[in-house]
Amino acid sequence: MLDTCESLLDQITIVHGPYDLLRRYFAVADDITRRAGVQIRIHTDFRRLVELNSRHQSSWTPMQPAFDPAHSRLRPDAAFWVEAVDEAGMTVATHAQRLFVWPTTTLEEEVRSLRLFYADPAPHVAAGESMVITAPIGKRMTGRAMYGGVLWTHPDWRRRGLVRIVPRIARAYGYTRWVPEYIFAFVEAKLSGIVPHASGPYTVEPGLISRISFRDEFPAIIMWMTAEMMLRDMTELVAQEAADSERLMEMPRMNSSPDLSVHGMSARS
Repeated sequence: MLDTCESLLDQITIVHGPYDLLRRYFAVADDITRRAGVQIRIHTDFRRLVELNSRHQSSWTPMQPAFDPAHSRLRPDAAFWVEAVDEAGMTVATHAQRLFVWPTTTLEEEVRSLRLFYADPAPHVAAGESMVITAPIGKRMTGRAMYGGVLWTHPDWRRRGLVRIVPRIARAYGYTRWVPEYIFAFVEAKLSGIVPHASGPYTVEPGLISRISFRDEFPAIIMWMTAEMMLRDMTELVAQEAADSERLMEMPRMNSSPDLSVHGMSARS
């Protein structure tokens, strides 16, 4: 099935950014995901994402309002989500991205006002919902910012490296469309030692308390990076993949060769 699916490069038009690096990066990412046994799909219909979330409540937290069309205006030119599907066509991982443009406000102001999460925050504020942010990046982040969320992997596919590669693909695609200055996400404090280090070169700052109705109150951290940090990460992955391929070419042939179908997945994806 995967051999007949569109590659990442078939689905993507590289509009902005260093074309050669991005083209090589998407080719490498497509190869890594196919070796893992999945194919990436890109969508702008968030109603389907909400339906997927509802079907997998035993392993997936409720859909946050920032990516729920019932609460947010998710325009196709400013929001998308990626889906990893297995050979049977089953969804095994997701991640979403949104663009925010804040010429005169900051991340702190957008979070505190709940505008980050709701198209109309007033009734939610009146109902007692709130976000408290004390992380230093809150005051500094302004301009074009890309917000990532809805990172989920099916339980049967965890520990297979998808959390390393799926968010990277989503960020790279978002960059080609929007050229954000900052990329950020939130994650529960209990996962602060796992998710940020697996999914990219994030700077991690504690200092976020969420009291949003879709979840009970919980402390969270802010994960953020600049576009320059993201591009360096992409450059390193492409270089590492090239080096691995060169080493494979130089390996002496043996009477019995090991299975190299997923070579490199545990280290970089």
